[in-house]
Amino acid sequence: MLDDVLVLAMGEFGRTPTLGTQGSIDGRNHWAKVMSMTMAGGGFRHGQVIGSTEKDGSDVKSRAVTPGDLAATIYHHFGIPQNTHYKDFTGRPIFWPCKMGNQSRSWFEGK
Repeated sequence: MLDDVLVLAMGEFGRTPTLGTQGSIDGRNHWAKVMSMTMAGGGFRHGQVIGSTEKDGSDVKSRAVTPGDLAATIYHHFGIPQNTHYKDFTGRPIFWPCKMGNQSRSWFEGK
């Protein structure tokens, strides 16, 4: 089952390490350029760390992965055609982020 099901845990942005930013007494600010995520299953090679941030976590240091790259990799791996056009219930085209990304073969190397 682990090879057939992909579990993805992710958010849409990173968080600064300090509390009380932007004049508040609680909460943390957002870092839009970085985030963390965990993937399990789906036939991917596990135990990898892909990319790194600057020491304070505010920016990408190496091996950036865009949302389009992530989507393109997952779609390709599961055999979903990236050139297929999908429409919503009103007939309007649906934007697919994978069309703006590049698949990463290194996530599967050694599998």
